[in-house]
Amino acid sequence: MSEMGYKELSPMTPERWIANLVEVAEEIADKQHQELRWLAVDAYAWERPEELINVLFDGYVFEGFLDEHGSTFTEEQRSAAVELRDEVKLYCDSTPQWLDPKEVLADPRWEAIRQKAAAFVAAFKGKWPIRSPHEDTY
Repeated sequence: MSEMGYKELSPMTPERWIANLVEVAEEIADKQHQELRWLAVDAYAWERPEELINVLFDGYVFEGFLDEHGSTFTEEQRSAAVELRDEVKLYCDSTPQWLDPKEVLADPRWEAIRQKAAAFVAAFKGKWPIRSPHEDTY
């Protein structure tokens, strides 16, 4: 039998991983977009608070990122990442699996998550991974 055109997938680069995490953190931090889309009559099934949480933890493997690269973070980055993780976990542990978008938007605990997400974005966007001056940039 001939080999099919199978090509081994390359592992996710740290640059791609952080770009994905920053993107979802920006979405978590964006109150205006949440109010606009979560409450819209034509909102898509994925435009929901639990979907953002799922993307962060399951889709983009947030905890795996912290485990794999945490030793390279600055203190600000470590603090921002751990605080976001802990705040979201605490929220998930005390809320139902299916969230009502109106209730989430009015919940001060979600506002705290938005603030932690914004701090994560500020700590990581364009600031990680730290490159040596001798490395090529692309």
